[in-house]
Amino acid sequence: MGKHEREVVYEAEKILSDMLNDIEASKEQRRHPLFDCVQTLKEAIRADFPNVEASHHVGNIYGTSLGNIKLHLTDRREVFLELKFLKGGVGTRANIGQDSLTKFGLFEDDEVLSWSRFREKENHEKWVREALAEFDRYPQDCEGIVERASHLKGIVGRDGDSVENAAEQVLKNPTSPKDRVLAAKIIKKIVENDRAEKLRYIQYLRTLKQNPGNIKKFLFLILSGAHTHKALKGLWSLSLEDILDRLKRGYKVYYIYKDSLTVAREDITSKLADLIDKSLFIAFKEDQTNVLISFRDDDGTEKPILRVVFHWKNVFQGIKTPCLNVFDEAYLKSADY
Repeated sequence: MGKHEREVVYEAEKILSDMLNDIEASKEQRRHPLFDCVQTLKEAIRADFPNVEASHHVGNIYGTSLGNIKLHLTDRREVFLELKFLKGGVGTRANIGQDSLTKFGLFEDDEVLSWSRFREKENHEKWVREALAEFDRYPQDCEGIVERASHLKGIVGRDGDSVENAAEQVLKNPTSPKDRVLAAKIIKKIVENDRAEKLRYIQYLRTLKQNPGNIKKFLFLILSGAHTHKALKGLWSLSLEDILDRLKRGYKVYYIYKDSLTVAREDITSKLADLIDKSLFIAFKEDQTNVLISFRDDDGTEKPILRVVFHWKNVFQGIKTPCLNVFDEAYLKSADY
């Protein structure tokens, strides 16, 4: 989600909180692009919690609470709601800092290399610069990695496709101009080299001892609403029992689908209660730039819970804003909420 989209959602959350406080939406608020979603969510939440006394917009205040909105009920309970505005599916579970797996101690070693430190040792910036320098017709003052990569991205064009796929199409087209072909070759080279580098890092992680306790806490916090590095850090001192207690007191996820204006609900508490006595581990799959947080059921079958993907948010892979994207896996997808 880009900055503008986050701001749009943030405003929608505030409008919803006001409406749950029986504050009538202004004409300007009714023109908000997500207002129909907000109206639908208000009706769904009111149906689920008819005894709302007050609503408070938590927003981006991490470390002290869960979710986006906190409801104060007339029975003196507090309920935290997380809101997801989607076109389909369940979206990304979390988007966290690139070094979260090592910063939160999921792996143990005397000197564990974070992903960012590993890239330094691999001279990532140096080889990316050298690849970009193979194109010799940049505009004047176009010298930085992001600027040059963005320029090549513009030459290749996207037409709604990913940059990598657009580059492939350019290379397959025998009529592609020389500049587009060269730009596509450089993009492909960087993407492929970055993928190989990610695989080397993941292979390095495979050699490390894992910390099951920290793996479990990491998973519990993400599934209970800690979806950024800042949120994980702020809540890390909680025990697993504390986290479950917070959830039992009230935490629910609402998925609102923009096109159909339908609402789905998720209550993760029972799933986490089932996992509290399980031994969790990080699983690796061959030739994959992601890892799985899993457990084994009674017959020894691996049950993946979350997939953690090594990713770059901006321009294309290998260029700008490395992060970890977290997605639901089989154990959660099969849940009946």
